[in-house]
Amino acid sequence: MKVRFVDIDGIKTRYYVAGTGRPLLLIHGVGSSADSWARCIDRLGERFTVYALDLIGHGFSDAVDLAGAAPQQVQLKQLLGFVDLLGLTRYAVAGASFGGLLAALMYFARPGQVDKLVLIGSGSVFNPAEDQVAVLQAVLKNQIAAAEDPTPESIRLRNAGSTFQKADVFEEIVLTLLTSYALPDRARMLRQTVEGLIATVNSAEYRVLERLEKIAVPTLIVTGREDPRADWKHVEAGHRRMPNCVMRIFEKCGHKPFSERPREFSAAVLAFLG
Repeated sequence: MKVRFVDIDGIKTRYYVAGTGRPLLLIHGVGSSADSWARCIDRLGERFTVYALDLIGHGFSDAVDLAGAAPQQVQLKQLLGFVDLLGLTRYAVAGASFGGLLAALMYFARPGQVDKLVLIGSGSVFNPAEDQVAVLQAVLKNQIAAAEDPTPESIRLRNAGSTFQKADVFEEIVLTLLTSYALPDRARMLRQTVEGLIATVNSAEYRVLERLEKIAVPTLIVTGREDPRADWKHVEAGHRRMPNCVMRIFEKCGHKPFSERPREFSAAVLAFLG
């Protein structure tokens, strides 16, 4: 695995790249970073060229002032610029939480390029609008303390906030997140992003729930039974509406199956991608 930096429309963007084979893009959630994939990126790289980037204002990618712009629009522009810069014309996309929404929006923006989708614990895709507002408020409450006053303990509490096994605080990325959150614009970007998502929760342009039937590419849904951010009942209802979709529910698993159950998660993704 290697770390690289690229410039996308003036925004310095950090990303990980690992493996060889067909391209697979990994998109993390709000307040996180590409490091959230640390437990599975090398395993996925055994069969794919895996790219995991930091979204704008996350990890070690530059921040911008959203200034009322929809976070979905800003982040989608970065993602499309990223694949263009790398010259990727056909690729699979896996997105977790907010990253799942961005993955689906990438498909709708360029259906001829995205050949498979993996949606992971994504209330942003499957929750009704009123439920998603409550989820986003909980996300901000869970993460803003770590962003505004980063300490190892606040990072550990943030990491365990939506998992099932609270003792697993994802220790291997604590110092990385501690360093990232120490950047002076991270807390502002987190607050702007979550508040922007709440403000646009009913926007037809950025919602996917009402057009699940239009996702024609093969799609894998992975979710935890005990995920507090994406109710499995909503996810299952969405799955039934999708024409070319399979679903895996992990028992005794919360919001982060890629870190809580990395071996099973990686095996399921590799089997699906083929």
